[in-house]
Amino acid sequence: MKRLKNLFELYINSSVHTGIAVVCFTLVTFLEFGIKIDHNLLGFIFFGTITSYNFVKYASVARLHHSSLAGNLKIIQVFSFFCFVALLWFTLKQDYKTLFASSILGMLTLLYATPVLRGHQNLRNIAGVKVFAIAITATGTGVLLPLLHQYDVSFQDKFLAIFQRILIHVVLMLPFEIRDLRFDDPSLKTIPQLLGVKNTKLFGVVLMVLAVSISFFRTNIGHHSLIGLSIFSIVVVLMLWASRIKQKPFYAAFWVEAAPIFWVLILVILNVIF
Repeated sequence: MKRLKNLFELYINSSVHTGIAVVCFTLVTFLEFGIKIDHNLLGFIFFGTITSYNFVKYASVARLHHSSLAGNLKIIQVFSFFCFVALLWFTLKQDYKTLFASSILGMLTLLYATPVLRGHQNLRNIAGVKVFAIAITATGTGVLLPLLHQYDVSFQDKFLAIFQRILIHVVLMLPFEIRDLRFDDPSLKTIPQLLGVKNTKLFGVVLMVLAVSISFFRTNIGHHSLIGLSIFSIVVVLMLWASRIKQKPFYAAFWVEAAPIFWVLILVILNVIF
């Protein structure tokens, strides 16, 4: 049992779960727009997500405590290196537009993690910016990249899909923000710090209702996608409402992060049934 627990923790802490989640968000875009799935792009996104997330989480730790890294952290470091090698392989299979857009998203990730801004700050430490920086980066990866070459999709549908997904990502970040309320510096002015836990949940519900409502203005979305989004939204709202400051271990990191996996499964099941 202890071995299984250690493997599960390694699965979460190595960002594999996050990588799968981001790939699933991209798959949702492919399914919603009826686009042929680009497996090379999915590989590029999967390994890019793991590499960038592990850089954000562990770069400073590895630099400061390299000689005394914990066992799991050493494994994650080696694993991240091989993911970076795989990322380079899939990078060779992308065109210049994808690479240009990805480089901008990569710069946002760098600014989020590295204190290169004025006053030795990063985006994570600027008041009110953290959630939206993550939402924009995740949306760029999961929506913008697969739609870059879809010239038959109107600008309106692309814009609405991007705005809709940003709202969804903000809501999905709220359980993490509630969990971190005990640890975040008051100067960060996170949403739970500004609104309180209960009002943060209400705010998230309003955003999810708005996100679903946007679908009625999109010309490309089918009935299956709308039903799937509605079911997904209910699941997310229930997860948000169940969030607590003192959460169970991995509630946010596993269950909330698994939301896009549920979304893909819902869409696949609906397509099979109907």
